[in-house]
Amino acid sequence: MKTSILIMHQIKRIPIHKKIFNKAFASNFVECSLTLDDIPYRRTFPVIGTKLEFIASGSGTKLHEYIDHRHKQLGPVFREKLGGDADLVFVSDPLLIRTLLLNLEGKYPAHILPEPWVLYENLYGSKRGLFFMNGEEWLENRRIMNKHLLKEGSETLLEGPVKTTVRKFIQKMKYATESGTFVPNLESEFYRLSIDVIVAVILGNNSTIKPNKDCEALLTNFSESVKKIFQTTTTLYGLPLHLCQKFNLKVWRDFKESVDISLSLAHKIVDEVLSNRHHSNGLVKMLSDEKVSDENIKKIIGDFVIAAADTTAYTSLWTLFLLSNQENTKAEIRSRDKNYVNYILKESMRLYPVAPFLTRILPTESVLGSYKLIAGMLNISIEMFCRKHISSVHTIRKYSAICGNYYKDVNNVTPIIASIYTSGRDENNFSEAEKFLPYRWDRNDPRKKKLQNHTSFASLPFALGARSCIGKKLAILQITELISQIVDNFEFKCLNKTEIKANTSQVLVPSTDIKLEFSRFESASKDRSI
Repeated sequence: MKTSILIMHQIKRIPIHKKIFNKAFASNFVECSLTLDDIPYRRTFPVIGTKLEFIASGSGTKLHEYIDHRHKQLGPVFREKLGGDADLVFVSDPLLIRTLLLNLEGKYPAHILPEPWVLYENLYGSKRGLFFMNGEEWLENRRIMNKHLLKEGSETLLEGPVKTTVRKFIQKMKYATESGTFVPNLESEFYRLSIDVIVAVILGNNSTIKPNKDCEALLTNFSESVKKIFQTTTTLYGLPLHLCQKFNLKVWRDFKESVDISLSLAHKIVDEVLSNRHHSNGLVKMLSDEKVSDENIKKIIGDFVIAAADTTAYTSLWTLFLLSNQENTKAEIRSRDKNYVNYILKESMRLYPVAPFLTRILPTESVLGSYKLIAGMLNISIEMFCRKHISSVHTIRKYSAICGNYYKDVNNVTPIIASIYTSGRDENNFSEAEKFLPYRWDRNDPRKKKLQNHTSFASLPFALGARSCIGKKLAILQITELISQIVDNFEFKCLNKTEIKANTSQVLVPSTDIKLEFSRFESASKDRSI
């Protein structure tokens, strides 16, 4: 009876979509007897389990490929023990993922946080922004940020700073290619560009704060320290974190130093803007007008800058890499209207989603597809995944902040791991799924007709629902403007001789440095940045 009431409640909330309804809920009108034990899994020898397979596949750095392979073996929903005794549940069916993100995550969606970040926060009392908030605190601040970053009309705040900052970046590249070719460190360059864009957004168009040498040095140091946060976090995975911290090992010291510097510089930047808020029209001024406290502004904006740098930098890098050997596609970008660049970005993020996995923690007993997910599953299904890749149940128990203050009792939550990398590369969702075909997103392109399968919501680089990416609009504006301007003004080719693959390192990163050689595109005759 309880399950039936829950199902009816879910159906009332779900958008009317016959296919989704049939796939996600129809089986639930009969008594749902399938549980965790009924989910398919790889049968192996006792004790050893799949440990050797997991290690042989490349362990954590190739987790996306390992899980993709397992989905091909076992189907869209499966469970597995990754090197331990705990079952992990992975879902790649786009209908079920959509249902999870839109209908089952609850009023206060929660996700799993990287253990080093949580440990740092609890040891040093560093209160963080939206990414770390949960419950009413998260909801209140998220609604305010939505108004300025996601709602209709928010482009007014974003377009000017984005275009001005990208234009300056292009001018710097033009200067570098004056005497011929140029091979930049794109990872560092894009990190810095992302930070410059966010700073421009928080300042606004009429700020009285003008860049100087000290400001440039501060932003450069900030960019490098932010990059180091993600690098050192990845290094700590697979190591006994609490021992690293207890004995103050170098790997922990490097991580702590990068966070210390990043937070200090982020707060210094925001403090400077706050002191001049009445002479600007940027995001900080708008939050201040919303009566958000200065302390909360520092937390929210500081984390916003840190999070945006990593995601937009690597998406820009993957997109240029994919375009580097696509001369016809470059020509299309130059000859067609700017909307075509949106298709380029969608296709790039389908193949290389920034987050190959999305986690959500269900607050109540729920039914997803054919399976009833019982309360308390956290203890058996997320433990090893967290320990090796995100966090540990030990930390969840010791530091409740990992699931947020809203979820005080970890025995009453259920985590689901959505395999975004797999859903985007599944032939059932996208015909010729391994190929880079931007026109698949253009309804008016005649070439699209030969692609029989196209499930647009099988590619969810920004997630869905109330806790989807807060910086989605800004990221799309920045990356499309950047790609458009680079293709309009430069020729570029990839110099790497060996195959470049993706590694899981919190986000999907190249297995080796991508080296692109740039030179002037002499036929450039139009500037679409205006």
